[in-house]
Parts: sequence; C-alpha cells; structure tokens
Amino acid sequence: MEVLIAEDEQSIANTLLKSFAATGNHAVIVGNGEEVLDAVKKIRFDVILLDWRMPKMTGLQVCKRLRELQDQTPIILLTALTEIANKVEALNAGADDYITKPFSFEEVLARINAVLRRFQSNTNSLPFGNFILNLITHSVEMETETVKLSEKEFELLKFFLLNKGTIISKEVLCEKIWDIHYPTTTNFVEVTVKNLRKKLEDFTSQKFIRTVYGEGYIFFAD
Repeated sequence: MEVLIAEDEQSIANTLLKSFAATGNHAVIVGNGEEVLDAVKKIRFDVILLDWRMPKMTGLQVCKRLRELQDQTPIILLTALTEIANKVEALNAGADDYITKPFSFEEVLARINAVLRRFQSNTNSLPFGNFILNLITHSVEMETETVKLSEKEFELLKFFLLNKGTIISKEVLCEKIWDIHYPTTTNFVEVTVKNLRKKLEDFTSQKFIRTVYGEGYIFFAD
C-alpha cells in the first residue's frame, strides 16, 4: 500500500512512517498543503492522511482542491478538532473519514482498511504491485499475461488485498472463505495458499503472501 502522510508535526509523521514500514507498507511524508498537490502528480497513492492544520494550505483546502481536480484517492483527515461540526465540514469537503488526535496506529490502519474496502467495492479491479485482480473475470492481469484463478483462489486473493498488511489467521480464512468454523483437521487452507503463491510467483520474484508461524498469513502488496 502506498500512503501519503501530509503532517507538519515531524514526530507524528515519523511514527506513522515507521509503523507503515513495519506492516509492509510504503509511505511518503510531506509537510505542507502545496507539497501534497505536487506529490499526487508524481505518485499514485492508495490513501492520503491529511492533517487539517498545515502551512500554506490547510488540509481542508487541499481536500477540496483534490476533489475539484477529480482526484478520487481516499482521504482521511487528521485533526485535534473534536466538534461534530468539524467532522461534517471535513466530509462535505470530500474527505472519506476523520480521525481525532491523539490516535493509535491500529486505529489508523483499521480506518484505512475500512475506507479502502468502501472505495474498492465501487471498482471492477484491485491493483497490487504490477498486477490487477479483475473482479469480473476472477483473474490476475499483468501487462502481457492473464492468470485464471479457481473460485477459492480468487476469494482468498481478494480477501488478502482488502486486508493488506494485517496478519490473518487460518481460523479467519476458514470462516470468511469457506464458511467453516474452526477447528478442522484438513489442510485445504494451506493447499489453496500454496497454489495461489505459485501462480503469482511464476510471474514475479516478489513474495506477496508470507507465513507468520503460529499466527497465520500476511499479504504485502507493494
């Protein structure tokens, strides 16, 4: 996941940067509103974390400007303001969500995943790395190749993409993908993960799905 952190408080920005890196995501820091507009011209971000009170242009002004430019990148505003009127103002400006300071990284990541799920539910594909998961044909597409997936491989990859950077247990996969409540003595989860891994790694050296021993799996998309 590619994240733009627009925050002029360096300590907050650096903490977020390190936390995203620790979860396998990549983030870029900018310190004022004008730098946000420059950054989105160069990089396609999956989400923008936008501080309300920034130099040169406020987060609210940047949000309005991006929407005027037809940029639909999900935006989450970060602010110390807590009044309901402020939240309404943020949402009316085009923000997708609003987080008040102080906040935990777990809350930030959960809000991002929720926003991305809403955003992606309105699209026909989910991008990851140099690939696209086509939600209509249930296949992985790259520049010159198309890889067909079985139904469970497709559902598994889609679930991973909607929960990038989060450790997902075998129990959760059993329930969400197979509608089976753990425990089970069969190894269909491991087999499906293995098959999906092989199909992806036949076309790239990147290892998207990693096993966290004793806990489950985690998907790194970038």
